[in-house]
Amino acid sequence: MPDISVKNIKGVGAKTTQYLDKLCIRTVNDLLKHYPVRYLEYKPPTKIGDINKDEDVVIKATLTKTPTFAGSNKKVLTAKLTDYIDVIDVIWYNSAYLRMTLRAGESYVFVGKMSKRSKNTLEHPTIYTVEEYEKKIGSFKPVYALTAGINNNAMEKLVKSAFEYIPDMDFKEYLPQPIVKRFSLEDREVAIKNIHNPMNRESLFAAKKRLSFDDFFRFLYGMRLLKDKRLRVKTKNIVANDKETLNEIKSVLPFTLTDSQDNVIEEILHDMSSGTVTNRLIQGDVGSGKTVVALICLYMAVRSGFQGVVMVPTEVLAKQHFKSMCDILNKLDNPPKIGILTGSMTKKEHLLTYEKIESGELDIVIGTHALLVENVKFKKLGLVVTDEQHRFGVRQRSTLSDKGEDVHVLVMSATPIPRTLAIILYGDLDISTIESKPVGRLPIKNAVITENDREKAYKHILLEIKKGHQAYIICPMVEESENIEAENVLDYGKKIADKFSQNCKVEVLHGRMHQKEKDDIMSRYVNKETDILVSTTVIEVGVDVPNATVIMIENAERFGLATLHQLRGRVGRSGLQSYAIFVRTSNSKLAKQRLEIIGNSNDGFYIASKDLVLRGPGELFGLAQSGELDFGVADIYNDNDIFEMAKEAVNVIQCDNMGDDEKDKLEREINSYMDLHYKKLAL
Repeated sequence: MPDISVKNIKGVGAKTTQYLDKLCIRTVNDLLKHYPVRYLEYKPPTKIGDINKDEDVVIKATLTKTPTFAGSNKKVLTAKLTDYIDVIDVIWYNSAYLRMTLRAGESYVFVGKMSKRSKNTLEHPTIYTVEEYEKKIGSFKPVYALTAGINNNAMEKLVKSAFEYIPDMDFKEYLPQPIVKRFSLEDREVAIKNIHNPMNRESLFAAKKRLSFDDFFRFLYGMRLLKDKRLRVKTKNIVANDKETLNEIKSVLPFTLTDSQDNVIEEILHDMSSGTVTNRLIQGDVGSGKTVVALICLYMAVRSGFQGVVMVPTEVLAKQHFKSMCDILNKLDNPPKIGILTGSMTKKEHLLTYEKIESGELDIVIGTHALLVENVKFKKLGLVVTDEQHRFGVRQRSTLSDKGEDVHVLVMSATPIPRTLAIILYGDLDISTIESKPVGRLPIKNAVITENDREKAYKHILLEIKKGHQAYIICPMVEESENIEAENVLDYGKKIADKFSQNCKVEVLHGRMHQKEKDDIMSRYVNKETDILVSTTVIEVGVDVPNATVIMIENAERFGLATLHQLRGRVGRSGLQSYAIFVRTSNSKLAKQRLEIIGNSNDGFYIASKDLVLRGPGELFGLAQSGELDFGVADIYNDNDIFEMAKEAVNVIQCDNMGDDEKDKLEREINSYMDLHYKKLAL
C-alpha cells in the first residue's frame, strides 16, 4: 500500500500536519483508518417541551431576535428560541459572525446539548437551515478522536478529501469471492467510505461488519500461518511420553491430580514428544494447580536428557517455587538437581550458579529476570516455563528461549480469560485450561459489607488469628491523596497496628518499597512471623501462604472484578475454610452491581467475562494505552458472532483450493497486516 503523505491533501499545511501527527496520522492511509469513535444520528426535531436533557437536543425553532453579546463579554452570544409553545435560551462561544448570519424571525434546526450550568439553556448548538437538515434525517454524523487544533468538522472534511485517493490505495478486494458471498460481506472500498459517511443505519452496520470481519480474519489467518510455520519446524528436542516416568513423579506427590490436570499434562507431553516445538498457554483459575503441572513436565524433560528453566516475576515467588519443587522431587530415588538464580545473590553465588548451569550440573533452574543476563548459558535447554506471564514482555520470554535451540515453551497465567479473548491475546499459542480446583479445597466464603460493618470484620479477623491463622488487608492507595477519598496502606497500617497491638504483629507492604524490603516482608509473612499484612495490590500475583484464611479488601469498588478475584486467590490455598470480605464505600448502582458479581461467584472465568462487559478489554488487561488490542473497528467482546464468522472463513480457506492470483492477493494482505500488527498483538 503506497504511503501518500497527508501533506498531499489540499489545505493540509505544516500546522495541520503537526496536529495530525499527534493522532499518529501521517499518511492518507492513516487518515482513512482513523475511524469514528461514535456517531450522532440526524433525528427528526422534537418540541422544546419534549427535550431530554441527557441526550443530544434536536429542535426546530424560530429566533426571537438577533443574537447579542452577553454584557461586555464579546466572546459569548445569547439569544432566545421558540417553537411558539415554549421558549429556550441559547448561547454560543467565540462565534461573533452569527450576528451577521442569523436573522430574527427565521426558523432553523439547532443540534447540541443542554448546559449543565443552566437548566433552560442550549449550549453552543450547530445550526442548519430547515431544508438542509431535512435531507440529513436518518443519516449519521461521524464523531472522531481529536487533538487540540483540529475540531470534528475539520476532521470530517479531511477524511472526505482523502476519499479521492482511494483509487490510488490498495483497498482492492483480497478475499476470495466465495468467502465474500458466503458471509454476505460488503465491498471493502465501499465499507471504508460508509464507515466515515453512513447514509443510513443499514449502510453503517454493513460497513462495520465488513471492517470488523477484516480485523478478525487477518489476525486469525496470520496466527494460523505462524502456527503452521511452527508445526513445520522439526526439532530433535523430543521429550519421551513415558508412562513409567510419569507414574514415578506422580507417586511422590502429596495429593492426587485432578482429571483436568491429567488432561493438560497429556496435551503437553503429546506436543513435546511429537517432534515439533511446543508453544502452549496453561490457563487456570487461582489455586487450580498449574505449578505442579509445570513441575511434572520439567521432570519429564529432565529424564529425556534436557534442562528446564522456570522464570517468575519476584524473588519471593522464585524461593517459594524452589522450596515446593525441592520438597516433592527430593522424595524420588534419583532426584534432579535444582538451582535458584535471583538478583539479590552475591557475585560469587551468581558465578557459581552460571557455571553449574553451563556445565549441565543443574537440571532445573528457577529464577527471576536474573536468568536473562548474557552470562546464563545452558548446556542443553529443552523446556522454558514462564509463570504469571503477563509480568514479562515478549522480548524477555524470547530472550530466555533463545538460550537453547527449538526450545519447548509453556506460558502460565492465573488470569481467567474468556475463550475468544484468549485466542486474540495468545493467538500463536495452543491453549490448555485447568478447569477444576485440587481435591480438598473448600470454597471461599464471601461477604460484601459497608463501612458500618467494619468492626464486625475486624472481630472476625481477630478470631482467625486466635486460631493461629493469618490475614491480608488490601488498600487501593499507598498514601493519602487530596483528590481521592480512599484508604491508604500507610495510615491504615498504623490504625490496624494500634487496634490489634496486644494480639498480633502487623506489617505494611506497598510497591514503592525497594525489592529487598518487599521480599523480606513477604518472607516474614510466609514464615508466620507476621499475623496481618496491610498491602496494596502488590500481593495480587503468586505467593502461596496456605495459613492465610481471610482477606479484607477496602474500597473494593475501586478495583476491577478480575483484580478482586486475583486478590481473593491469596486465601483458600489449603484445606482450611477461608473468607473474603469486600468493603463497599460507594452507594452507586454500578458499585453495587459489580460487587454483587464477585460476592456471589468464585468462578474466575464467569467473573472475567462480566468484567469484560463492564470495563472493556483494554482496561481489564491494562492495555488501554498500549495499543496491543489495536483492532480498527472490531469490538472483541460484542462482535463475537463476527469473530466466529472470521474463524470459520479461515478454516474454509485452508481447505479450499485457490488460484495463484487469489492466493497472492491474500498473502500480500496478510503479510502486510502481520508486519504492522503482530508485534503489538502477540503479548
